[in-house]
Amino acid sequence: MSETFLALWASIVRTIVPIVVGAVLGWFTAANIPVDPEFEGTLTTLLTALLTTAYYVAVRLFETYISPKLGWLLGYAKSPDSYSEDEPGKHVTE
Repeated sequence: MSETFLALWASIVRTIVPIVVGAVLGWFTAANIPVDPEFEGTLTTLLTALLTTAYYVAVRLFETYISPKLGWLLGYAKSPDSYSEDEPGKHVTE
């Protein structure tokens, strides 16, 4: 497989895993909160968004400041700034 495809795959996995984790945590949390059925969908969506963001930020902080090996909690241990061989922040202009 090409390096470009592997980088794309890594970015997709590291996006999808936190969404799935946040959705599962949001669903379990909302299931234990008695609310009006009309508000239940909104609550689950809100909790999913908040928990997804919190999970992603926590794992990225752990990965950055504790150990890069913790990146596997996002489904792929390689961090976004190491997907390509270019230096982080360096952009190709044509």
